[in-house]
Amino acid sequence: MRPSILLLLLAIFMLTSETKRNGPDLTKKEDLKALGYGKIIEKDQTQITKIMLEEVNEVAVVYIKDESMHDIAIDKIARIEFNKTKWGPIHITFPNEKPKIILLH
Repeated sequence: MRPSILLLLLAIFMLTSETKRNGPDLTKKEDLKALGYGKIIEKDQTQITKIMLEEVNEVAVVYIKDESMHDIAIDKIARIEFNKTKWGPIHITFPNEKPKIILLH
C-alpha cells in the first residue's frame, strides 16, 4: 500500500513540475494575468514599465499600463521581461515575428 501512495505522490509532483517548466500559454487570459507586472524593452532601448499583458497576437502586443489599454507592434519589441511569475523569471522575444518564451531559472 505504501509504495503505491509514494508512486502516486511522485507522479503528481512530476506532473505539476512539468506544467511549471512549460511556461505560460500566451493565448490564455489566465496565463497572461498570472505573469503579473513586467516591462517591455523596445529595440531602441526605450522601456515601458509596470505593464500587464492583455493579448499577444500576430502583429501587436496589447498591454495595460496605469489602468489604460495600449498596444505596440511586435516588430518594435526587443523583449518583454517578467521577473516574478509562477514559472520563474521569463523573457518573451519575437524572432521571425512569433513569440518565444524563455524561462530563466
